[in-house]
Amino acid sequence: MKNFKREVLESGITLITEKKSYFNSISIGLWVKTGSVYEPAELNGISHFIEHLLFKGTKNRTYKEINREIDLMGGALNAFTGTELTCLYTKVLYKNYDNAVDLLIDLMFNSLFPEDEIEKEKSVILQEISGVQDDPSDYSMELFHRNFYGNSSYAFPILGTENTIKNFNRKKILDYYYRHYNPGNIIISVAGNFEHDKIAGSINSRMGKIASQFDSKIVQKKFKTDKVYGDFFQDKDLEQTHFLIGLEGISRSDEDFFSVEVLNTILGGSVSSKLFQEVRENKGLAYSIYSNSVFHRSDGYFYIYAGVSPKKFKLSKELIFDIIDGIVGGDISDDEIMNAKKHIYDGFLLGMESTGNIMNRNAINEIYEGRYVPKAQVLKKIEKVDKQAVKRISERLFSSKKNRNISVLGKVK
Repeated sequence: MKNFKREVLESGITLITEKKSYFNSISIGLWVKTGSVYEPAELNGISHFIEHLLFKGTKNRTYKEINREIDLMGGALNAFTGTELTCLYTKVLYKNYDNAVDLLIDLMFNSLFPEDEIEKEKSVILQEISGVQDDPSDYSMELFHRNFYGNSSYAFPILGTENTIKNFNRKKILDYYYRHYNPGNIIISVAGNFEHDKIAGSINSRMGKIASQFDSKIVQKKFKTDKVYGDFFQDKDLEQTHFLIGLEGISRSDEDFFSVEVLNTILGGSVSSKLFQEVRENKGLAYSIYSNSVFHRSDGYFYIYAGVSPKKFKLSKELIFDIIDGIVGGDISDDEIMNAKKHIYDGFLLGMESTGNIMNRNAINEIYEGRYVPKAQVLKKIEKVDKQAVKRISERLFSSKKNRNISVLGKVK
């Protein structure tokens, strides 16, 4: 922990850094604790919309100058919006850290949100929404969230809808922006070769010039997380039937986090998993099949996705449930546990070879657990998972046959 530092800066921004002097690069992420779940229904998609507008020009740079500057640094600049978080990030050589900080702060706090760019971006995002609807695997996932979370804001698509996007205007955007993107709601995570005090000084010198127009109150919101179970069918003329099975899950801070990771790896999180080997390799029922676990602040869910021939839907679904029920009944070998743990263990260590992954990991831990989690502690927790722990969590998540959501897109024969 000697290389990790945490500091709340004068502006209210929380700065977390981890120095790795053997890297030539530095990754910097500005993490905002807002996403689609924080949006009222009429503003669904506004967090993602704001993310796009951050690249459209600031008080100090045109959008062309933004692109040229990151190119001249030989770096990468990007952003993403999620359900609970938004992140603006860059990766550059460590010698360019000051320019990178200046660029990120400028984008986050000095963006102009010009009217003409707002109108242009509406068209861009509407095309993005159409792209999702044209891609059955993406669209089936969107339908699944809508079915699974019902009236909860967790059901909202991150991109928004055609109706909400068309109704955005500059006032609505700025009102949301000044409420949710205030410095006290932001964490800056940095990893790589640098000095903490220099990074802090670089941020402080820029933030001192930012006009104080932001709402000083941190948005605190309780979210409805009730799930909806049952079978949902969306008829569409497709070559394949795409379906998702939604199951119970856990929050990011749950003590069974690593047991779920091992369970997921065994079930469908790798090419040697039960689902991949049995449904695809042995039976030839699906080309694409996998499972995943999603962790939120206060809950989460487990899901399985498969794309199959309409004629093979029922057989595939029954086989998947047989595999799930088998795991609950104890159909997990010691070798499967050992191999899954090795897969996660070695994958984690490989991830530590990237400043971007370290930056992301530290930010997620700060946001969801409020602390730094050392590498040795993670590895110890992975090693600690045993057969009993995996069976226990499988019973917790999979044993209730009533708590299952099946969302289907396509034809069923």
